[in-house]
Amino acid sequence: MANIISNGPDGDAGATGAQGSQGATGAAGAMANCNWIDDDCATRGGTGGTGGNGGPGGAGGPGGHGGVIDFEVETFMDGVTLQAKGGRGGNGGHGGAGGTGGTGGKGGDGDDCEFGRTGGNGGTGGRGGDGNFAGTGGNGGAILVKCQHDLSLGTHPMDVSAGTGGNGGIGGGGGGGGSVGANGATTGVFSSSSDCSGPGPQPNPGSPGDPGTSVAVSGAQGNPGQAQFLIVP
Repeated sequence: MANIISNGPDGDAGATGAQGSQGATGAAGAMANCNWIDDDCATRGGTGGTGGNGGPGGAGGPGGHGGVIDFEVETFMDGVTLQAKGGRGGNGGHGGAGGTGGTGGKGGDGDDCEFGRTGGNGGTGGRGGDGNFAGTGGNGGAILVKCQHDLSLGTHPMDVSAGTGGNGGIGGGGGGGGSVGANGATTGVFSSSSDCSGPGPQPNPGSPGDPGTSVAVSGAQGNPGQAQFLIVP
């Protein structure tokens, strides 16, 4: 089967958004200060920083328009097809993943006179980036066929259909929560101060970030083109 094709190119897909950065590690807790008057307690580690947000996806590119075919022949044979279709719109880019939350800071050491303190809580994960809009489909082109004799059995296979729109971009996943910080060391034999009664509450890992928003709608469809089949003397 002979084919004469002048279809529009498909649109480019949108770029995927950048991944969010990892959150900063929490500050380390202070070591206990041991002196003969009164000890200063060690302190807990700080909470890890929040992960960075994922970047948004890029917009999908538009589909190209179908071309122009001007075909003139004495006898139009069966099995010949002509296409000038619009290109499909590019898909919207996906959002980037959110960054992981930072690790909690290390708890301060007891320094042989007080309890070592617990580490800090993990940081919250960053939000995922938003997906972006899809590209529109291209318009169908134009086909003109002129012949003296039509042997195609009346089928006239000409396609100037419009290109469909691309799919909307998907939101990026939220970043994972950060890990808890290490506990400070409790060492030596000592009598703890009344205000340094224990290592403190156990730290919690960070919460995951929220996902980005997806684009639920597709790109708009293009317009169909025009086709004519003429039998001329």
